[in-house]
Amino acid sequence: MEVEGQKKRRRRVKQTMSLGERLLEMAREARDRAKRLPPGIEQATQLRRAREAEAIVELDRFLTAPARSTPPRSR
Repeated sequence: MEVEGQKKRRRRVKQTMSLGERLLEMAREARDRAKRLPPGIEQATQLRRAREAEAIVELDRFLTAPARSTPPRSR
C-alpha cells in the first residue's frame, strides 16, 4: 500500500506565555464572561472553567516547586 502526497506536518507554535499565565488569563476571561451572563447553566459552566483553570495552576505550582523536606513526625 502506497501513501500518496506529503507527510502531515505538525504545526509548531512558540508559546510566548507560560502555561500558568495562559491558564490564569483563561480563568479571568471565563469569570468576565460569567459576570455578563444571567444566572443559569452557562454562567455556572464559565465559573467552573475558571475554578478548574485556577486549580490546575495551583497543582502545577505544587508539582514544580523545589522539593522540601518533610517536618519530623511527633509521636
